[in-house]
Amino acid sequence: MAPAVVPLSEIDRRIVEAHRELGTARSTFARSPSGAAVAACQTAEDRLNELLDARLDTMTAARRARAA
Repeated sequence: MAPAVVPLSEIDRRIVEAHRELGTARSTFARSPSGAAVAACQTAEDRLNELLDARLDTMTAARRARAA
């Protein structure tokens, strides 16, 4: 079964949301450093990185399709 195709606009929306979550996690860490805050920052950063990778993959696939 082929993976579901997610529109670029939806990936972008998720990136904005993940970026906000990362900012919130970092602000929380700055106010009150703790192990939980570090974990929250790492989780938010990982999610943002996954979405950025998904966007890059989508853009690369679109360029390949146009070139073919």
